[in-house]
Amino acid sequence: MREEIANLIKLQEIDLKILEIERRKSELPDSLKQAEETLAKKKDQFEELSRRLEEVALKRKTEEEELEEEYQRLRKTQTRLMQIRGSREYQALLREIEEIKKANKQREENLLKLMEEQESLKKEEETLRQEIEELEKRVAEERAHYEAQCQRLDEEKAGYLKEREFLAKAVPQNLLSRYEFIRERRGGLAIVAVENGTCEGCHMHIPPQLFNELQRDDRYYECPLCRRLIYYKKIYFPEPEEAEGTPPEE
Repeated sequence: MREEIANLIKLQEIDLKILEIERRKSELPDSLKQAEETLAKKKDQFEELSRRLEEVALKRKTEEEELEEEYQRLRKTQTRLMQIRGSREYQALLREIEEIKKANKQREENLLKLMEEQESLKKEEETLRQEIEELEKRVAEERAHYEAQCQRLDEEKAGYLKEREFLAKAVPQNLLSRYEFIRERRGGLAIVAVENGTCEGCHMHIPPQLFNELQRDDRYYECPLCRRLIYYKKIYFPEPEEAEGTPPEE
């Protein structure tokens, strides 16, 4: 029975290593995570900037079209002015011309502001495009490094799985099934040591009578609190002086 427990302890060690490998694979490195988050934000900024550029370009086009229409209206009004003989109509056309000129001046100022804003946005867009290209390179490098690391971990895991398969065959099927059942329900930890009367799974003291029986190591035991399989630590991991032949404490 001691050999079965020893094999089960080794199996637990391998399973914990496999769990650790899976955890490391599931967690993106901080450098990659930060680079991806920064890239996503930059892309959002770029999209917003592109929308703003489209809006400004549309406004500029509208202003240019309206300004051209008003220039044409001004020219027609000025032509009519040269053909007028009556003083009253002449004065009315002069006022209209002044109003058109005043409105056109305001449109020209608005158009100039739109052109300046458009130019500024284009420069900002180009700067942002370059930043995104650099970040994409960085993310690609970080991703390649992470994938290479995952491949190494997969190879390491494959080795552990082979070792696990060999060990599992050395454990009786009923005990192995019991171990798997507990492992699935206790976060991957199915068999734990008891030291100084304390279960290392739930960190609670087991009853003194059970602790005394556990030291005999004559059958399978489980913690009455967390229901994990337990063993007396000093038997399977003796201290140096005990390993030389000193009998375990009663």
